[in-house]
Amino acid sequence: MAEIKQGSNKFYIGDDENNPQAQITFQPQGDNQINIDHTGVPDELGGQGIGSQLVKSVVDYARENNLKVVASCPFAKSVIEKNDEYQDVYAG
Repeated sequence: MAEIKQGSNKFYIGDDENNPQAQITFQPQGDNQINIDHTGVPDELGGQGIGSQLVKSVVDYARENNLKVVASCPFAKSVIEKNDEYQDVYAG
């Protein structure tokens, strides 16, 4: 599995934060909430669970920083809603 790195309001796979192979981005929403607004995994990396691992990275980040998560990204929203372990940080 490729290494997931933390960037500015994102987690990504690749050598360059500005030109990642795959990424998930989020934006601050008020004092204690972030919104996952995009998950991008190219077709050649599809089917490897990379998108789900990127979502997990944001969930872990939220826990470490006492943040709640909302997701305007349909993929991230689906992953979070289906995973009981993520409900502690999910703000719906």
